[in-house]
Amino acid sequence: MFLRGLEMDSISALAKTIPEALFMLYQMTFAIITVALVAGAVADRMRFSAFMIFSALWLAFAYVPIAHWVWGGGFLGGAGALDFAGGTVHINAGVAGLAAALVLGPRRGYGTENLAPFDLSMAVVGTGLLWVG
Repeated sequence: MFLRGLEMDSISALAKTIPEALFMLYQMTFAIITVALVAGAVADRMRFSAFMIFSALWLAFAYVPIAHWVWGGGFLGGAGALDFAGGTVHINAGVAGLAAALVLGPRRGYGTENLAPFDLSMAVVGTGLLWVG
């Protein structure tokens, strides 16, 4: 817990060809991206502090168990399922985003205000980052 026992030269049994610290960063990238998917669904619908609490709870009680269904010797992995791109956790994030958007309702001002991007150049940069990613 909290990276106890992680050393710079240690190797994970799950990724024998790279340092364990790099494997940890790789796994954290999946966790961060899945929370970002939910963030897009609740933008302008939820306070930032509420979203931070939701993110911590969702990561602990939804992401981690579902990620271990396939990765780390879970029951789906034991049944022969392969998940190289994180499909199980990305589907989970999509469903969580949809459920949150349905529960929270439409964005404030939807249909009555102009919700155009504040800075179109930043929208283009964000789209480019998503496309490259």
